[in-house]
Amino acid sequence: MAWLAALVLFLMLCVLLSLLLPNPPPSRWRRGLQSRTARMADRLHRHPVPDPDPFDTLWLQTRLGHLAGKIRRIESTPHVYARAHRLMALEAAYDDLLDEACRLAGCPGEAEQKRSEEKRWQEEQELAARGWSW
Repeated sequence: MAWLAALVLFLMLCVLLSLLLPNPPPSRWRRGLQSRTARMADRLHRHPVPDPDPFDTLWLQTRLGHLAGKIRRIESTPHVYARAHRLMALEAAYDDLLDEACRLAGCPGEAEQKRSEEKRWQEEQELAARGWSW
């Protein structure tokens, strides 16, 4: 309600200013005023957040399950060529998918946080709490 009163006051001041000034304000001022009012209107107008596409969610869950299976298979096989390299690449892909899944599910968390087993575990727990399974 306070924003409405502020808007009415602003409009009244603009009308008074236009009555007092014989010439319209310079175009630079007008453009600045228009951009400020447009930014204020954008802040006041709340855009609805669309629900995530269920097919995107399903694709992410399927891909997470596929990568988790590959990681388990490489960890359980003792003699795999370039095992460490493959494991690092798969874990990086898995972590990226976890970040995307957390973003889709609306999980709170720091995307800039350094990658670790603890962060991976926390993200998996957050997703599981929201009903995700893979």
